[in-house]
Amino acid sequence: MPLESAVTDRTSPTPRRPAWRALRARPSEVARARSFASSEVFGLPFDAHEIGLITSEIVTNAVNAARALCEWPDHMSPIIIRMVVTDRYVHLAVTDPDHRPIAGLDQGGQLAEYGRGLSIVDQLAAARWVTYDEQSKIVHVVVAADKVILTDTELMRIGVPA
Repeated sequence: MPLESAVTDRTSPTPRRPAWRALRARPSEVARARSFASSEVFGLPFDAHEIGLITSEIVTNAVNAARALCEWPDHMSPIIIRMVVTDRYVHLAVTDPDHRPIAGLDQGGQLAEYGRGLSIVDQLAAARWVTYDEQSKIVHVVVAADKVILTDTELMRIGVPA
């Protein structure tokens, strides 16, 4: 189920309003995205630092992917970060304009300069998957609230592929 559908699904936990930000393809936007995501979960049963770390990793990859395609003018914001926050989970979705598959995980061990970020995300998240279309990709991450274990049914409702 797409991110937007999960917001209106009456069987889902009650979400706060969905939130989103458009980001430029600049490394400085990573800090802006991290601050946005951390503030969205502030005061809720989530580790804001973990949410910020996950966001940093995913948005850094999106910025790198967008910059690899072309030089983006300052007035364009090709990256979109969306969040749905409920009392049981956060669904984070980051869209970038590069429709090519993302690189493999951890290709070089602990000392590698690149490739460890998604391994970190996978350790912290309940689920991570990527959807593609002809013009972009969306990296989805679901993080459970503290002391919550999401059921297979919940994950399916959120949209996690089987």
